[in-house]
Amino acid sequence: MFKKSLIALSLLVLPLTVSANWSAGAGYADLSPENLSLGAIYGAVAYEFVEEGSKFSLIPELRLGTGISDDKNHSIKVEVERFMALSVRGQYNDDNGFYVYVMPSYANLDLRASFRGTSVSDDEWEFGFGAGVGKKLNEKVSVEASFERYDTDVDMITVGFKYAF
Repeated sequence: MFKKSLIALSLLVLPLTVSANWSAGAGYADLSPENLSLGAIYGAVAYEFVEEGSKFSLIPELRLGTGISDDKNHSIKVEVERFMALSVRGQYNDDNGFYVYVMPSYANLDLRASFRGTSVSDDEWEFGFGAGVGKKLNEKVSVEASFERYDTDVDMITVGFKYAF
C-alpha cells in the first residue's frame, strides 16, 4: 500500500515540472529510536519561496519513506513500516552554491516489532527540529545532509539529493 503511495506521489510531481521553484528528491535516513539503528529511503517534494535578490528562502517540504534495514535487540526484530514528515525550512543560500538551513518538522514514524511469530505496530506523530547543509552541483541538482531530533529522543541523520524544476 505504501509503495503504491510513493509511486502515485511520483506521478503527481511529473506535471508540476512546468512550475518554477518546485523540487523533488530522494535520500537515505538513519533513524535511532531507543538504542536502535534503522534505515529508510524516502522521496520528497518541496516548493521554494524566495524574494528576488534575496539569499534567504522559505521551503515547505513533504517526505515519504519506507524501511530498508531493521534492527534486532534480544530476539526482537524492529523495522520501519512508514515514515512521513512535513517540514518548513528557513534556508540561507550562499553565492558559491552552498546553503544551510534549519527546520521544524512534524513527523510520523510507523514501527513494527516482531518476536517469535507475534508482531506489534506502533506509530506516533511528533514534533522535531533539525539543521542541515547542502551544495548545488549545478542549477538543477543539489546534494544535502541533515540532522533532526524528535520529541521522544528519536535522532535522524539524512543524506539525499534534490532536483529543481
